[in-house]
Amino acid sequence: MMVVFKRAIIVASVGAMAWASLASAQQAPAPAPPPKVGVVQARAVKMAPKVVLPGTVVARNDSKLASEVEGRVAWVAEVGTVVKAGDIIARIDKSVAGMQLASDKANVARLSAQLNFDRSQAERMDRLFSQAAIAKATRDQASSTRQMDEGALAQAQASLRKSQYQFSHSEIRAPFPGRVVARLINTGEYAIAGKEILRLVDIGSIEVKAQSPIDSAHFLREGMQVTVEVAHRPILAAVRAIVPVGDELSRTIEIRVALKPGQAFVGDAAKVMVPSAAPRNVLAVPRDALVLREDNTYVFKVDAKNVAARVAVQTGSQDGAFVEVRGQLKPGERVIVRGAERLEAGQKVQPILAS
Repeated sequence: MMVVFKRAIIVASVGAMAWASLASAQQAPAPAPPPKVGVVQARAVKMAPKVVLPGTVVARNDSKLASEVEGRVAWVAEVGTVVKAGDIIARIDKSVAGMQLASDKANVARLSAQLNFDRSQAERMDRLFSQAAIAKATRDQASSTRQMDEGALAQAQASLRKSQYQFSHSEIRAPFPGRVVARLINTGEYAIAGKEILRLVDIGSIEVKAQSPIDSAHFLREGMQVTVEVAHRPILAAVRAIVPVGDELSRTIEIRVALKPGQAFVGDAAKVMVPSAAPRNVLAVPRDALVLREDNTYVFKVDAKNVAARVAVQTGSQDGAFVEVRGQLKPGERVIVRGAERLEAGQKVQPILAS
């Protein structure tokens, strides 16, 4: 009887342990899935070593517009005004120019009437001279008077055209579209011909101006895509112009790299990366694949079993979003470009092809 009782206790204990194990298994959380990471393949490309040139963002059209006539300033556009080509941006008081224009018109009308009379008079003298009714000197005097009136009228007409020009140019118009960035004279001040009125900048047409060593310029060509860094942002842009005249002291030539509107402010500091030698075959990865640490620079590559391995690399040339790397990495191997910041070496991942 005692043996049966002990067996019952043992069976009950085993059942309780089995039930506890089953309950524990049901309550234990499922293991977390491997983290998802974006990957791309390392690629073999042709890339040239680069030299970084300091530059400045400038506008292709940047003018200080001056008055062509003198007079009191009646109005100047406010700073920040956006204008189109041909828009009025300043006005000079037309009162004096209008009075001069009216005077010159009256003078032309007077001399025109005088010339008409003297022409008729000269024709009459010619007829009378042909009839031997007057002396030759009288005929010549009438002809001379007509010619002097013709000269006086031509001079008066030139003065009238000048007055009309000054009257119409009392309104200063924008020679190109842009934005008013500075008023160099205020309403009520007196402007003389050639005095600067305002500064107009075409912010829709900007570029980077930089000086390139002549040795590096041999590897540049107009239309070539180069990397420009503005406000710590890389921008892929085309070389618009290479000025093929070097400075004797610095041995540099000027290059202009075109930017799109809104990519930078006029006056921004910029860095232009241009080739300093002929292209060579290198292994490159996207810049986003680099993991910067205090001791070194790394990339994480993913093997066939989707396990991440950390590889120390040395960086070299850059071409757009790609950077040359040297290390235990081969073309075609997958490297992580998104999600590598918190990974540990040997961790399993879910690779997703990054676009």
